[in-house]
Amino acid sequence: MGKYKGRILFVIAGVLLIIIWDFIYYFVLQYSFNLQVDLLFTTLILFIGYYTGKTYDDSNETVSALSKSEEKIKRLNEELQLVLQNITEVVFHTNSKGEFQFLNNSWEELTGYSLKESLHKNALHFISLHERHEFMRVLRRSISEQKEKTKIDFSFQMRNGQFRWGEVNIKLNYNEEGELAGTVGTISDITERIHNEEELLEMNETLAIESQKLSVAGQLAAGIAHEVRNPLTSINGFLQLLRDDANEKTKEYLEIVFSEIKRIELVLSELLILAKPQSVTYKRINIIHTLDHVAKLLNTNAILYNIEILTSFKQGELYIRGDENQLKQVFINLVKNAIEAMPHGGNIMIGAESKENNQVELTFKDEGVGMKKQTLDKLGEPFFTTKTKGTGLGLTICLRILRDHSADISVQSEQGEGTTFSITFEAAQQQERKKREQTQKV
Repeated sequence: MGKYKGRILFVIAGVLLIIIWDFIYYFVLQYSFNLQVDLLFTTLILFIGYYTGKTYDDSNETVSALSKSEEKIKRLNEELQLVLQNITEVVFHTNSKGEFQFLNNSWEELTGYSLKESLHKNALHFISLHERHEFMRVLRRSISEQKEKTKIDFSFQMRNGQFRWGEVNIKLNYNEEGELAGTVGTISDITERIHNEEELLEMNETLAIESQKLSVAGQLAAGIAHEVRNPLTSINGFLQLLRDDANEKTKEYLEIVFSEIKRIELVLSELLILAKPQSVTYKRINIIHTLDHVAKLLNTNAILYNIEILTSFKQGELYIRGDENQLKQVFINLVKNAIEAMPHGGNIMIGAESKENNQVELTFKDEGVGMKKQTLDKLGEPFFTTKTKGTGLGLTICLRILRDHSADISVQSEQGEGTTFSITFEAAQQQERKKREQTQKV
């Protein structure tokens, strides 16, 4: 109905006009009736009314369509502005001279400069001087090659003086003559990414240096091992000569010496781990026996420092799988560190007990000076040591041995309260029992 409103109204107006005209022409003026003239006049008036009404309806539709288009454009423009003003990246538009014609609100957050003082200013004004030359070089090359897009990383100084990094993606617009007409683009804050890349590069350099140090240490360890083995061979030979003429008590002592010499040779072999990993022999061992042996071996040395090594074993036998000589090296290193951490004497407690989930836990607790949190965080790093004459390799090798044994180690320490090392192994007896049960089922 609304679509034909004009046509209906104008046709009705035409009909009324014809009626009024006929009334005046025939009844007031009393002219004679002429059918042909009357039909021609009626047809002409109705045609004019219909055509005029159609034109009116078409005009109304055009105006309505334009109004809807304006509303749609207005709504789209509002949505676009909302997106542009709330997007985290800076959106910009510059003219052919590089002056900002548009900036969204993110510009103020990125640079600290207000939109009012930034608009119609040259974009290069906000780029660091040492970056401006490189920025212009890339931009000129892109324009000379008629590139449509380019991307540049640059540093800039915020209003508060802080330097940050940005990544700008530029769309270059040219006129018909091929000259730059202006640009549009976005700027992203990549400061955190740049810092992460710098930290990663620094970390890689540090790891390369540490790797080189370990390589040198491995070569030194190999040389030292060979040099120490030579006098040990002579000592071993002369002790064998002494054993031939010794009494039973002396032979018993000499057997202990021979055992320790053999262990020294194996420990020297373990120094070569820094240069080349060596094969080790894993077998089922009673860790209580191993710990007891280490305690007796170091107790004499501990007494010299007014220190007593105590043991607390809740079971007489606790079995794990591992290389006994390597584990002795770990335990001796931990006890020696504990002795050095107790300049005023005290007690060192070595404990071992069976835990849930088929595990064996060993503890080495001292009453020494303890460690700061910063020191705890660096424990195990190659060449890190708190000792004036330490190499920083002892604990590194220990951690490697424990890792090869699939053992977990934890450290608790407070300054003035001592330090406790806890090492957890998987128990061996349950594994053996499982194997027997599987064999019996078969």
